[in-house]
Amino acid sequence: MNKQTGRLAGPVLTCLVAMFGLNAAVQAEDPEPPLGVNVLEATFKWRPNYVSDDMLIHADKDANNWLHYGKDYQGWRFSQLGQVTRDNVKKLVPKWNLSFGVNDAQVSQTTVVNGRIYVTASQNKVFSLDGSTGRMIWKYERSLPGDLGPRLCCEAVNRGVAVYKDMVYMATLDTHIVALNNTTGRVVWEKKMGDYTTGEIYTSMPLVADGKIVVGNSGGDVGGNVGKITALDPDTGEIIWQTLTRPNSPNDPHAATWANDSWRTGGASAWLTGNYEAKTNTIYWGVGNPTPDFDPSVRKGDNLYSNSTLAMDAKTGKIKFHFQYTPNDAWDYDGNNETILVDDEKGRKVWLHGDRNGHLYSIDRTSGKCNWVVPIARVNWVTGFKDNCRPIVNPDKVPGYDKIATDIAPILDGGKEWHPAAYSPQTKLLYVPYIDSSMDIQAKKMEWKRGEWFLSSKVLKANPYTGGIKAFNATTGEQVWSRPQSTPATSGLLATAGGVVFSGDAEGFFSAMRDDSGETLWRFNVGTGIHGNPTTFTVDGKQYVAIVYGPGGGSLWPLVYGELFKQQNRGGGMMVFGLAD
Repeated sequence: MNKQTGRLAGPVLTCLVAMFGLNAAVQAEDPEPPLGVNVLEATFKWRPNYVSDDMLIHADKDANNWLHYGKDYQGWRFSQLGQVTRDNVKKLVPKWNLSFGVNDAQVSQTTVVNGRIYVTASQNKVFSLDGSTGRMIWKYERSLPGDLGPRLCCEAVNRGVAVYKDMVYMATLDTHIVALNNTTGRVVWEKKMGDYTTGEIYTSMPLVADGKIVVGNSGGDVGGNVGKITALDPDTGEIIWQTLTRPNSPNDPHAATWANDSWRTGGASAWLTGNYEAKTNTIYWGVGNPTPDFDPSVRKGDNLYSNSTLAMDAKTGKIKFHFQYTPNDAWDYDGNNETILVDDEKGRKVWLHGDRNGHLYSIDRTSGKCNWVVPIARVNWVTGFKDNCRPIVNPDKVPGYDKIATDIAPILDGGKEWHPAAYSPQTKLLYVPYIDSSMDIQAKKMEWKRGEWFLSSKVLKANPYTGGIKAFNATTGEQVWSRPQSTPATSGLLATAGGVVFSGDAEGFFSAMRDDSGETLWRFNVGTGIHGNPTTFTVDGKQYVAIVYGPGGGSLWPLVYGELFKQQNRGGGMMVFGLAD
């Protein structure tokens, strides 16, 4: 304090600003002011649970939070948390439960920032919760159009929200991106992305990459809509760039891969969240099946970029290269499933991808060249592979107008469905939720109609199902262990530093197993089928494990629900577990 003027001296003011976050400014009158600074200013705005670029880039080193779809940009779904171990996992007990208040399929997961949970439910609901008690802080409930239902391929699902700065971002079924204030749930902005009456919808969690909000659309099977991957300004919602997944002009060089201008109604949607590599500023994003789904004769050719992973420049959206898993897909195998970015034990920079076509791939992520491909479960639609893992198709398994192709393996669910795999840097193993089943298909001619299903199938039959979890060596593709179950794998996986892998199943059991052998260590019946993804986080130094539950969704598995629901009920919610006190 200056005894003559009564003003705060510079160092004193600096301490007060630092300690108490004061909005302050002082202009020194002395010819030689303290610190030699004439104007000393500080402005502070309280922004709880703010998410910075640095936090997102280094999410793989953050044990406490769950900031991305795959926890980190690599998509490992591996947590460094080790409080829950192989030795004490049997002491896990439910700590709290949240009812979503709806009975549709629930395919979401938590996003967690410093103990604050953000989770979505079907019907485009968002909940903000206290992670230790489940106390609801706010909720957002979107009013959806009454005529939306017939245009939904897979129920009114949503896979979660992205977090960036002081906002929460959700993609909606009526083709909007909504930005919510993370403290209040108030709508900051929303951007219309399309027209749901065409069958185009949005269901997946956005990706924050290179300071942009990146989203992909759904709507291939219903309406044959073109896939779109779009980057938006996080503060305003303005579109920065947009990349299409198939040609939109006969002058496009890839139009030649679609006979008879079939690209015009060719689908290839981008309905699952991609990954991002900050060092190369590359986004990796999967593309879905061409349409009509089961009549490849009307769209002869490779049908680019359907059934592919695209490597894209995050700044411009330009496609650098791609890898296609199933050219001229006749079975609705898609290519949307996640990529997991790993530097393997041979020093190769790869992405690992479990595909619905029944195969696990290692792809060089610098060039798009295939290192190896191995079957996940029973596969018979291929007889072998050519250069760069291009499949040789078994003609007996291609549906036609005058025949039923029987026992096609895998079923269109997979192989591996969209439910994400996990990778552990401790074991160097990739954990894959798998499905073991087959299907019968007969094609038929069908005319495209705006906003309506475009499958072109006369017969579509699911054969008996099984499934489970398998572990593969991430460098060689060798299968290390298998844990079969009576139903197909219908949830994502979570691996932890405690040596435990978590999964859920269609019967409603949430399970923990050893990461080195698959031995079941613990399980809990949540009361209904699990189709969401497990996550883990800390609040006040305690580890919690969360699972979203509620059966339903797409593919052929829901056809058996009439029988399954004789022994269980529908219902949706989230259960959070912790070690017993």
